[in-house]
Amino acid sequence: MVFDPTHNIATGDQFQLPANTWDDLNMFVHKIGFKLVIGLNLVLRNGTRWNPSNAKLLLKYSSDKGYPFAGIELGNEPNLYFRHRNITISDAQVASDFKELKQVLQGTAYKSSLILGPDIAGYKDKVIKNFLSLGGASVIDVLTIHHYYFDGHTAKLEDFSDYTIMDRLIPELRSVMNTVRSYHGLVAWLGETSSGYGGGTPGIGDRYVAGNLWLDKLGVSAKYGFKRVLRQSLFGGHYSLTDSNNDPTPDYWLTLLYKRLVGNKVFDVPSSSTSIRLYAHCTKLNNVYNYKPGSITVYALNLNKDPILLTISDLNINSMDRFWLTPEGGDLTSTKVQLNGNTLELVNNQIPHMMPRSLGSGTMKVPGNSFGFIVIPDANIAACQSQGHGTIIG
Repeated sequence: MVFDPTHNIATGDQFQLPANTWDDLNMFVHKIGFKLVIGLNLVLRNGTRWNPSNAKLLLKYSSDKGYPFAGIELGNEPNLYFRHRNITISDAQVASDFKELKQVLQGTAYKSSLILGPDIAGYKDKVIKNFLSLGGASVIDVLTIHHYYFDGHTAKLEDFSDYTIMDRLIPELRSVMNTVRSYHGLVAWLGETSSGYGGGTPGIGDRYVAGNLWLDKLGVSAKYGFKRVLRQSLFGGHYSLTDSNNDPTPDYWLTLLYKRLVGNKVFDVPSSSTSIRLYAHCTKLNNVYNYKPGSITVYALNLNKDPILLTISDLNINSMDRFWLTPEGGDLTSTKVQLNGNTLELVNNQIPHMMPRSLGSGTMKVPGNSFGFIVIPDANIAACQSQGHGTIIG
């Protein structure tokens, strides 16, 4: 079986999805424990309306195979269709097409799957509000936008350590959350995100320095209430988490530590400098390091070239565990990252032991141009004894 043609929005090229490729993808997702969100093709039209015939074929085949979907999207960056394909679909029509999607799902095994949208490029206040008020709010469970800091083809090395560029994301997140709070039960995700759009920045976007933007984005997204952050990409492009040999890139190791250590509850942590970015969460419950409930994980970025002394006060600290990431050889464009001075690499195709270095006080020396995590095991914070829903990376 071959599914009907779909389109690459950026190029206009058509491609077909063979059933065996779809089977392989779902098998891969199942084996590694991922949850799959699929995107259906909004460009297939019957005149002005969405043509769901291709979607129905895919859903029927997937249902027969027993493939689960955590969520379903319709379209990808519809606000850019005119630029890339000379197609215009009004906000009202997109909302109507989402209503059609909901009706299609009612007759399938996926009627309880989350509906995500409208998956626009950047936060466009008018587009989002039109979509929601014209019917989208009655359909979607999750409001999704895409975010990139800059054009990946023109970005420079220094852009990846520039706090003013990082700060551009904050007003977008605030605007999204102000809108979301007007609709009961609606939550927000960054539905696709990385550093630079257009495939990333060659020689930089998949190197150590890119972790500045990634870790800071995770921090501010959690701080302002986004529930999930979906990273572009696992492989492919100059911002992927694995390279052409399927070996981990620096952001892979950073992401792995984040998922192992960072819990759902978020604290507001002040910083005395714009070049020192600080975030704090309850430590993840049931973590691989056996940190007990009540512990806190702080993550920090030193964007300065020079080392600093980082002091964590207002807590009774007997010891701290440091998971600090630095570039191999001090080269910000290194493809290798070190954890507490030891280079991280697969061992016999397995994740190595990633152990902390213990500190005896609440102060540590932070190298210039570096970032990492600090766990305070005995913080005994009451709010961290149990945890609700927070920001999760996908």
